[in-house]
Amino acid sequence: MKRDPIEIVSTIFDMLEKEEAISINSLSKKTGIHNVTIKRYIELIRIVRNEPDIEVINTGHSIIIRVKKSV
Repeated sequence: MKRDPIEIVSTIFDMLEKEEAISINSLSKKTGIHNVTIKRYIELIRIVRNEPDIEVINTGHSIIIRVKKSV
């Protein structure tokens, strides 16, 4: 069953807020999300957190990511 990407990121953040440090395998077991999926999303989170000009918009049927224009 395919999960919503926003749900996956939210679940990862929820678990990271509860735990001071946790391995990907432990995170996978606790959330039920495959460890490869967690690795991919953590890499995406790292990239996005280092780029403040990226905006993510969830339209309900798709997710739009865009770079904010400098004024």
